[in-house]
Amino acid sequence: MSTQFTDVPSQKLEDLVTFPALIPVKAVSHKNTDQSEFHAALVDVTALHVPGFHAGLVTIRTSSAGNYFAATLSVTFESVDQVHALDAALRGHPLVRMVL
Repeated sequence: MSTQFTDVPSQKLEDLVTFPALIPVKAVSHKNTDQSEFHAALVDVTALHVPGFHAGLVTIRTSSAGNYFAATLSVTFESVDQVHALDAALRGHPLVRMVL
């Protein structure tokens, strides 16, 4: 007997998380993006959506081939709307290839 995943109810973020909540956000740069420019962009965009966010809450690692950067932003969100707003802003930024 196989399990049908469509039978499993989908859950919304607000049902899974109690706010305020510290949620790490991952962002990956496009190939050959300048690291300091990428870092500054992440801080600027996040600070617009999350008051009190600062550069010390971002860690960046270089890919093994040195072509792109993977960043982790330690963000304390106050609401699910704030999560969605930041996600959309990061996804729309020209230096960001993907957001996880």
